[in-house]
Amino acid sequence: MILVDTSVIVAWLDQSHPQHKDCLKAIEHWSQRGRLAVSTVTHGELAAGGRTREAVEEDLRHFEILPLDADAAWRAGMAFRQYRRKDSDDPVLPDFFIRAQAAVLNLPHLTHDRRRVKSFPDVDFEFV
Repeated sequence: MILVDTSVIVAWLDQSHPQHKDCLKAIEHWSQRGRLAVSTVTHGELAAGGRTREAVEEDLRHFEILPLDADAAWRAGMAFRQYRRKDSDDPVLPDFFIRAQAAVLNLPHLTHDRRRVKSFPDVDFEFV
């Protein structure tokens, strides 16, 4: 199983996105190797993007939706706090939730966002 980042899902769904073809190929590649999963955080991010619940659930029908548990939420908060002390850009907490979930569940993480990966040295990142 691989945990697919919201950034990949958004590009995969939007045919006009510059990363659409690469994300489509990556999802096809990983679906042939095992199960695809997304975080409940991704589910929420897609809702925040204005999609209906029915549309989101239809789009994610081939993905297992993994709930964010307390261990992953704690890990995300700790990494977020450390990162904010060190760097001046505005980190996005949902990114930390999803990456912490990959760490706690020991899952590889498919993303095209290379920012802040150093906060999770124990995550096996796969980049689009």
